[in-house]
Amino acid sequence: MGVRLIAVSGLGPKEPAAFVLETNSRRLLLDCGEGPEPGRLPDVDAIGRIDAIILSHGHNDHAGALRLRDRIGSPPVYATAPVTTRLPAGIAAQPIPIRGRANVRDIAIETGPNGHAPGGVWLRLAVGEGILYMGDYSIESALYGFDQPPPTATMIFDASYGDAEETQTRQRADLADMAENAALLLPVPADGRGPEIAMFLQQAGFDVAIDAQVRAAAILLTQAARTSAKPAGVPALERLIRTARPLDADTPGQGVMVAHGGSGDTGVAGALIRRWREDSDPAIVFTGHLAAGTAGRQLVDNGRARFRRWNVHPTLSQNLRLIDSVNPRRVVPAFGDTRFYPLWRHSLAPRQVITSPVVEL
Repeated sequence: MGVRLIAVSGLGPKEPAAFVLETNSRRLLLDCGEGPEPGRLPDVDAIGRIDAIILSHGHNDHAGALRLRDRIGSPPVYATAPVTTRLPAGIAAQPIPIRGRANVRDIAIETGPNGHAPGGVWLRLAVGEGILYMGDYSIESALYGFDQPPPTATMIFDASYGDAEETQTRQRADLADMAENAALLLPVPADGRGPEIAMFLQQAGFDVAIDAQVRAAAILLTQAARTSAKPAGVPALERLIRTARPLDADTPGQGVMVAHGGSGDTGVAGALIRRWREDSDPAIVFTGHLAAGTAGRQLVDNGRARFRRWNVHPTLSQNLRLIDSVNPRRVVPAFGDTRFYPLWRHSLAPRQVITSPVVEL
């Protein structure tokens, strides 16, 4: 069976995810994202007519462009149950497991938790010699579990952090130091690092407040998305749900406040920032990617806020170890700056490093 991989979007720095997998009989779309810059969409003409969309997880840069479905043949969407519950109204996805096997339009797939988000999975597709799509992944979360994927001939891996080697250990310590010194607002994506950061800071002894969306994500991780959580993390999440202070747009600035709205433009985080952006406190710390033009980028650039990364993607060494264990012959560095291509070619030799948007496998 001939197989063609088309990277419609996802090669190069922080583009929305959209990879087409084409066989003799089927055309599958792996993720259909928007952003991270608002309105940045994959090229619909380059996607073409699709038989099915499979989502690795529900973050906007992987699932935010599903409104394009009617322009690519209105294909069915396949996703895990926790991801399905968070999709826009009117999209009824077909189920795939967080950990297990399924069949998508006569193509066998295997899934496992990706350590990144509620219901998030890597996808191993039985086409040709096998293709592993990691989407976004992390192996070092204290909350989200990660399953080792099986050996596969072709692997699309998460190159978001390039050559970065700093682990969460240092990041946790720095965030705790910041929380010790001042009231602290942490704008976060609720369906990702939000519950993890809130859980960590509560365990470290801080008075933590969370908004309704972070609380809902934590509840999801103890219920429908429990397979995504490490067993040891569930009791800590349940404590967070029971005891964290409620947080809304009118809450006084005290303690640690973990609020939905990772870029500072939306949600409770956005409302609180509009209240406090001209004040010197509370401190505001962003922990994830800030696109140009966002409130978060402006606040960091003008000194009102700080940026301190909290890893949700793999370091260089973590990627190299995972690739060694999967042992692919071909690798595709996704979501990473093209300036790191020479590094990947050198580090992964003699494996073939694919940087062309279209390749026959």
